[in-house]
Amino acid sequence: MLNRIFIILLVTILSNCIQVPKQADQQVFVDPAKKAKMLEKQGDYQQAAKEYLLVANQNSSPTKQGHQVSAIRTFLKANMIDAAKAELDKLDTKHGYGLEIPLALINVQIDIARTRFEQAFKTLKSIEPNSLKPTLKLEYEQLYAQALGGNGNTLEAIYEWAKVEKLTHLDPMALKLNQQRLWDDLSKQDLTKLQKIKSPDDIATGWLELAVLDKISHIERVQKDINKWQQLFPKHPASQYIIPQVVQHLNTISIRPKKIALLLPAVDSRFGGYAEAVKNGFLEASKIKQKYNKPQITVYNINSDNILTEYKKAIKNGAEVIVGPLLKKNIEILAKNQLTVPTLALNHITDKANNLYQLGLSPDDEALEVVKRAWGDGHRSSIILVPDGSWGKGILNTFSSQWEKLGGQLVKIVYGKNFESSIRKKLQKFKKVDMVFLVAPQHARQFVPLIIAKLVNKIPIYSISKVYSGTQNSKLDKSLNGVLFVDMPWILKPNETAVQIQLALKQSEPEKVKKFNRLYALGIDAYNISMQLRYLKKQQWQGQTGQLHLEENGIIHRKQMPWAHFVKGLPHLLDKTVVSK
Repeated sequence: MLNRIFIILLVTILSNCIQVPKQADQQVFVDPAKKAKMLEKQGDYQQAAKEYLLVANQNSSPTKQGHQVSAIRTFLKANMIDAAKAELDKLDTKHGYGLEIPLALINVQIDIARTRFEQAFKTLKSIEPNSLKPTLKLEYEQLYAQALGGNGNTLEAIYEWAKVEKLTHLDPMALKLNQQRLWDDLSKQDLTKLQKIKSPDDIATGWLELAVLDKISHIERVQKDINKWQQLFPKHPASQYIIPQVVQHLNTISIRPKKIALLLPAVDSRFGGYAEAVKNGFLEASKIKQKYNKPQITVYNINSDNILTEYKKAIKNGAEVIVGPLLKKNIEILAKNQLTVPTLALNHITDKANNLYQLGLSPDDEALEVVKRAWGDGHRSSIILVPDGSWGKGILNTFSSQWEKLGGQLVKIVYGKNFESSIRKKLQKFKKVDMVFLVAPQHARQFVPLIIAKLVNKIPIYSISKVYSGTQNSKLDKSLNGVLFVDMPWILKPNETAVQIQLALKQSEPEKVKKFNRLYALGIDAYNISMQLRYLKKQQWQGQTGQLHLEENGIIHRKQMPWAHFVKGLPHLLDKTVVSK
């Protein structure tokens, strides 16, 4: 008996001494849904969206759709509008639950991002906010305020944001986000417009006065202006989060360049007219935008033979920023050499180089806008007509790669000199497409009646800015009736600054403005970018040529440009906004 007890005790002691070794590759399980939420909370929205999609693929309806919606919302937080729209198009709403209002608000957010304010307000008006749950009601009011601000209804937007603040129940993070959105909208408004707006409300007046201060104050008087504002508007909502931004912004003005060099073709050269328009737009912008600490702007006449010599000469003369060249071959020469100061080229090339940024009027940017618009309008099968040559084929490649990536069907037609007879035969074969993308800078007025006659079913025709001269001519353009086209804000939706500069240019050189209109806008955007090129922190901002987006490779793309269609030979802006609830 004693032996048995001893053996049992011995076995127990030995078993307690044995340690089971942990496997080296053993990993702690992390719930993917929790991981996605954690990444979203940390601000890594792109990765969070991908995690939500992984979770969605591992679940069935309606849980799957819930995670897909979370992914779409997170893409929107990352400002990845195209990715959000692509996922939205994949969503199976029939097997979801309670998605009607959330999806409506998502569509509003996408419409606002794409400046489709008419559609955004139409959707918002179809929703009764008082019947919504608190979280959805807050989102509704935020979107309504954003739509007002983005559309330039500044005072109404301020009042709307005040309503939003009451719904946040003083949540510090929500208050900060709301104020930032309001400030972003105010910062985009023209100075002249802000100075004209009057309000009996102290909070609204405080916001307006602060936005004006941010645009007119300068380094020598920043603190004095801020102190005066704080005395006039004590305990204003902007004091905690926005005032530090204003001070930081105004202090950066001190590092704006004192000397800028413009490297452009000579006036009497083949491209002299283009160069002069860019230069005059640049100089006009400097008169309006820079009232204090104006930079010294020196123009250097360059060509392929002297580009490097003139570049070095500009730097030797103290240029802190270079703007130009305009021609691709000259940019390519510069890109192969060491650039010692920030350089803003006025065209796009494939080469990259340190200190090289590229801004231009690329038709590829407009082709991508056509993809977004046409796909968003519900089209899935298209004909594209482009002229023969590298320019037309470049647009063809850009459009087709993105269109087919989305899953669209495409018929490609490249036309040459004797196009009319061949086009008639080709169009006869394609009756099932639901849209046409027409790229015909010189022959659009001949093509449109031909397309209408051959395809019969009155399918929409989309085009880029080349379809319109930029100057109204109803007799000449009446054959383009119905054609939808994308163009820069300078042409279709000029703000007060644009109107002011256009008036000055038309008085001084009316004929040149007609011929080179869009290049003046390029010059204006080039000036505004050059003033911040040494500390370029923004990834996107509104320009005269479009909403400008800076990519990692230094290329600045134009996006979210306005749309118009021809009515009785005149361009009529699409998405006109109704602002009443």
